[in-house]
Amino acid sequence: MTNPSDFTPQPPQGSGPQPVQPTQPVPVQPAGNTVPPQTPGIIPIASGTPNTPNTPDAPNVRNKKTSKLAVFAIIVAAVFLLITFIGVNSWGLLAFFALLPVLLSGFSVYTTRKDGKAQGRVLAWVAVGITVVALIVGGVDVVRNGLEAKASHDAAEQAAKDAAKDAAKDAAKAKCDAYSWPTTDLASQLPKPESSKGKIERDSSSTFYIKVCGTDATAYDNYVKALQEKGFTVDYFKSSSVFNAKNAAGYSVNIRYDSKGDSIMAIYVFAPDDSSTSGTSGNGATQNNDDSGSGDASTGSSSDDDFKAAMDSYESLMNEYADFMEKYNAGGHPASMAADYAKIMVKYNDAMKKLDAIDENSLTTEEQQYYIEVQTRVNQRLVSVGASTAQ
Repeated sequence: MTNPSDFTPQPPQGSGPQPVQPTQPVPVQPAGNTVPPQTPGIIPIASGTPNTPNTPDAPNVRNKKTSKLAVFAIIVAAVFLLITFIGVNSWGLLAFFALLPVLLSGFSVYTTRKDGKAQGRVLAWVAVGITVVALIVGGVDVVRNGLEAKASHDAAEQAAKDAAKDAAKDAAKAKCDAYSWPTTDLASQLPKPESSKGKIERDSSSTFYIKVCGTDATAYDNYVKALQEKGFTVDYFKSSSVFNAKNAAGYSVNIRYDSKGDSIMAIYVFAPDDSSTSGTSGNGATQNNDDSGSGDASTGSSSDDDFKAAMDSYESLMNEYADFMEKYNAGGHPASMAADYAKIMVKYNDAMKKLDAIDENSLTTEEQQYYIEVQTRVNQRLVSVGASTAQ
């Protein structure tokens, strides 16, 4: 007998629809290796790839506006660069002009940062670059101006030294021939120089002037000592190239020494002031004993005025230069004083033209003495400035 559970229905043979065979279940994949079902034509999104564009926490860069601050910073930096090309004279002025472009370019970089509210970071860095270039150009200009000012100062100092040396030179060189020391009253007031070569330029009752050649520094110092031993110790001034003094009788001597060339020592001696050349009439009026010069009085007065004006102009200039040097040294050599130096040089050229026009050989005794007095005062002032500079 057949067991019913062992009976399996068989499909009918022949034509007609065939029954559908039951589908076998799809085996379940283990957890962790799940492959999502794929829809035809759709590319799967990789795991971990964000798929949330334009969320509130990640604003779209396209929505940011270009920073106006960066544009303005470029404009200001360009103006600053133009100013430095025109010229900046000092570090303080450079810092003054650099303050605004530095601040603007710095703020523009900050404003256009990645999470900032505006775009234009490239513009901000362009402003920074222009500012840096302007600082470099301006710094080079300040250094160059400083070097030029130093060169101008050195030129002014050299000009002053030359002026001081010119005080030790005569307009004309001495003819270095043998001379005979005179026995006049003025010449007898002086010791005879060691060198016997030179030229006597003037010998009168009021002035004695001789140029002595071949005098070295030792011979000059020895002659000055000999003058002091002879009593020329009143109101004296001595330097390496100048000696001025008076004696008790009122005779005044001036020595100007130049170690270059023929090593000339120029010696001047003047008689004491004597008012006996003028007389007084009975009514108290002063009369000039020399009537021959009365006709040229106006001409002589004009000439005296021109000479004194030239000497006063020269002395005023050298005093102004000495004041400039003292201020320059006290201030630590500021480059800003270059303009003051330029003004002094203009005055220097004018004073030198007037001084060069003076013919020392045509000066009167009074003019010659005033010339020496001015040179003495100038030399004393220059020596004092030189001493302060050395300190």
